[in-house]
Amino acid sequence: MRRLIFYLIILFSISLCYSDITNDDLKLLYYDQAVSDDSLFTILSNWQNYKQPTNTGTFIIEYNEINDTLKAPYIFHVPSNYDSNNKTPLVIYLHGGVNTPEFYETPLEYAEQNYFTKFSKQNNWFILFPMGNNATAWWNLIGINNIKTQIRELKSNYNIDDNRINISGFSDGGSGSYHFALNAPDDFAAFYPLNGMISVGSVVTQIPVYLPNFKNRPIYAVNTDKDGLYPAKEMRKFIELSLDADADIFYKEYWGIGHSFDYAENELPKLFENMKTKTRDIFKSEMYWETSTLDYGKCDWLQITAIDTLLIQQDWQIEYNMEIADERISFGFYNDREYEDYGTRITKIVQGSAAETMGLKENDVIIKMDGIEAGNIEELLELRNEKIRGDHFTLAVLRADKEIQLSGKFPEVLYYDALDYSMPSGAVKARYYGNHFKIETSRVSEITIYIHPNMVNLDIPLMITLNGEKVFEDTVMIDRKFMYNNFLENHDKNAVWVNKIVLSVN
Repeated sequence: MRRLIFYLIILFSISLCYSDITNDDLKLLYYDQAVSDDSLFTILSNWQNYKQPTNTGTFIIEYNEINDTLKAPYIFHVPSNYDSNNKTPLVIYLHGGVNTPEFYETPLEYAEQNYFTKFSKQNNWFILFPMGNNATAWWNLIGINNIKTQIRELKSNYNIDDNRINISGFSDGGSGSYHFALNAPDDFAAFYPLNGMISVGSVVTQIPVYLPNFKNRPIYAVNTDKDGLYPAKEMRKFIELSLDADADIFYKEYWGIGHSFDYAENELPKLFENMKTKTRDIFKSEMYWETSTLDYGKCDWLQITAIDTLLIQQDWQIEYNMEIADERISFGFYNDREYEDYGTRITKIVQGSAAETMGLKENDVIIKMDGIEAGNIEELLELRNEKIRGDHFTLAVLRADKEIQLSGKFPEVLYYDALDYSMPSGAVKARYYGNHFKIETSRVSEITIYIHPNMVNLDIPLMITLNGEKVFEDTVMIDRKFMYNNFLENHDKNAVWVNKIVLSVN
């Protein structure tokens, strides 16, 4: 209690001395020896250096410059009643159809008309719409870092509540939400995948995902039974397997609906009410983390910094898998989303697909399926969804202003492992209580533990037991440079890590 009172007195004094702190002033504070390490920690943890914007209640479009040739657009909405003195939640929505060469041509219009915009406005929350393409897909490292950068840019300019950032999305956006939860959950309180599939990011990137990683954050997922891409009956199997791995998942279904967001008006009020109950907890006393790549080695206070697949795999590192049938129906083409005339215009054919086999070509316009008129992509997909694997079908297409008929067949049902574990992984189980850490590793040769005063008492020694052997017993002090650089990199007031301990596994 005396320590808390001491911090509060410091903070009050600092606010008087530094009432107009800027980011440049923060650098001066770092070098000011009159500001103690404890005082600097308090300043960073209670950072309030945000200007009140004049453009509240508006959408703003920005670009993240990823390299010399790639700029990723993103749109965010500043709440009408935003007050820079108050922490404000943030919702991130990932759109579908991310594996396309181009970004959306009308991103602002997309954001304005999105269902999530209505509810974020009602709750006076920020909402962020990243725009993705196949170079910045939600599951590749460039795409993940792109979104992280956008979050940090918002947090550096607005008083975002670090512990109340939620991510959702539909179709590819739902699959992307799962992928973040499995690989890079640090920034988020909870995940809300809609009509997505857990394995998509892994299938595309060929990087395995590990269901026990779902323990670290709550998931609220929705699928529909008539979905031709990710039907509920298949998703249930993934959910059950995830629950076997002790995942924190709430799963819900809507019936009579295909791969569409027709349930939005009914579901989104419930979803946002659920979001209001979620607060990020980065100081959980028990952790499990598994990865096959160091790019995704960190979760909260625990990081895998070296993997050694020659080490013994422990019995508790379990591969959760199952055989599933691929019964999805797909033509295997991309359509022109801006095309407004009758039919469905083709822009790209997927290699090895039913579309390629039947002779469909780019710029063909599909106007009928099995002799039935299909005026747009929605009508065409409704006709397709009546089919099953192995069925024959016909398409009438306009090619060079001539109507021609093509015959095709959807592939037979395929059976495959739900998750690909071809790359070996390392895993860590860890817990702490008091100032004691107990850690077990499997095929891991080095780990890092991040320290925060909310986790432990820095006035007394920390004790760490690694694989049954005591490897550390000492007091840990604030590392001023580490703490400062960490804050500049992440702009996370609640995750101001003050030091780290690197441990080698013998």
